[in-house]
Amino acid sequence: MQSLTLVVVLVSVSLSWPACAGLVTQPAAPSIYAVEIVPDPTFQPRVLTPLPLDSAITEGHIVSWDWRNASGVNYLSVSRNQHIPVYCGSCWAMAATSCLADRWNIKRKAAWPSTELSVQNVLDCGGAGDCAGGWSSRVYEYAAYAGIPSETCNAYTAVASANCSSMDQCFTCTPEDGHACSPVSDYDRLVVTEYGVVSGEKAMKAEIKARGPISCSINATTALDVYTGGIFAQHNNDTTPNHEISVVGWGVENGTEYWIARNSWGTFWGEDGFFRTVTSAYLNGTGDSYNMGIELGCSWGVPAKLASATSLGFTSKDASAAFTETYAAAKLEGAHT
Repeated sequence: MQSLTLVVVLVSVSLSWPACAGLVTQPAAPSIYAVEIVPDPTFQPRVLTPLPLDSAITEGHIVSWDWRNASGVNYLSVSRNQHIPVYCGSCWAMAATSCLADRWNIKRKAAWPSTELSVQNVLDCGGAGDCAGGWSSRVYEYAAYAGIPSETCNAYTAVASANCSSMDQCFTCTPEDGHACSPVSDYDRLVVTEYGVVSGEKAMKAEIKARGPISCSINATTALDVYTGGIFAQHNNDTTPNHEISVVGWGVENGTEYWIARNSWGTFWGEDGFFRTVTSAYLNGTGDSYNMGIELGCSWGVPAKLASATSLGFTSKDASAAFTETYAAAKLEGAHT
């Protein structure tokens, strides 16, 4: 049996989280930020190459790995806060876009400039969800068929557009004509070639080490809401997804193995926007009942290139119907490569 380093009793969810957290003994209750995370049964992964767990890319057991500091290099993109300038349950979009940005940074060997993708574009046009919830796997599918532009094309407003238009793809404004804004036609979008799902400790570690962070659904609780540090462990048999985060690595502390995950609640939350939680190995392999189900439903995408918007079929015309037709046609033909 793996040993616990500290036991902390929280008598109220309003209490702040101690610096070195251990087992949470309060009853689990859904996070106040819980949203609808519903995997689509019609979703079809697009896997073109051997998965890391089944290929020569897979390495032997590695005690720890962290893309924030891989041989002294940080490959991660900027951390976000999904709840400003107004509340929005866009965790699914934040998780997927951060993973894709991280993986593109990894592929480019952390070369300047660091990647930051438009979460707002995904909210407005991705068809994967809105501020009431969504599913990250559909974001990777959208990136395969349409690509995702940079944050500088469509900055985060935390309000989903009712209709996807060219202004929701990429736009800019001028000091002339009453500060008029207009679509931009000459810009790049990050395109994905493969996307799929992964679960379980071994497969997750292989995927993360070989290709970068992955997005995972969890059953977030009120204890996670007030987390400020340490290794999170709270018994909860309910693993129904209500939040999505990204997993960027793993490690061991005092004999307890943990996942390193990035949240999208701001860097003032948790450990500079990150948290750690036990793996399924915890307490003789019962960890899935203590880590919010973080290993049960994860997904990934493989970014391939930056492609011009025009080459992907986008125009500067402000017509959402035209985009919808382009997206639908691309899905029928298969992802751009």
